[in-house]
Amino acid sequence: MAITMYVDQPGKELDKETTHPHFTDHFKASFYLDRADGFGPFGYEDGLEVLKRLEEYFNDKSDQGLNLSAFPKYMMETVKQASYVPAKDDGIERLQQLLAEFGENVRTSDRITISAALAQIKITGYILPELRDAALESLHREIELNKIEDIDTGYADSIFYDLLTFTKDYTSVMPDMWCRHCTE
Repeated sequence: MAITMYVDQPGKELDKETTHPHFTDHFKASFYLDRADGFGPFGYEDGLEVLKRLEEYFNDKSDQGLNLSAFPKYMMETVKQASYVPAKDDGIERLQQLLAEFGENVRTSDRITISAALAQIKITGYILPELRDAALESLHREIELNKIEDIDTGYADSIFYDLLTFTKDYTSVMPDMWCRHCTE
């Protein structure tokens, strides 16, 4: 089964017409496709770059080498030249240690992971379960960090719920043939 890719066209960035219907049917809040909303997944520089790089990747039929579940790590380490800090179910003390050790790279890792998961859905209409799980962990960590630092959670709660309830993953459409762009 072939998956139709939805890729933004110049001048139509983050347009519903260039967004997979599975995305627009499930992720209904306006901030998902608002380029000017810094709390949205594509409304900040790194999030938009994640989307554009994934669009380029899916358009390049010759490139079969990137594991999409590892894309956030690739973005942090190769593109941003920074440490990728994967989210785990850490307690408050560990989160504070991570912030002390890695600083802003903790939040940047989370935001890139979340943007990568949502970009995959925006482009393909599906998500790898491993990437969805990583994004959910990143959202959980972002929510916990916001509590620690007494910061408004922004859209993290809404995105967490929407991503948690999104059920279209690659295993549901290709149980015997995983997307070549998706696995190691």
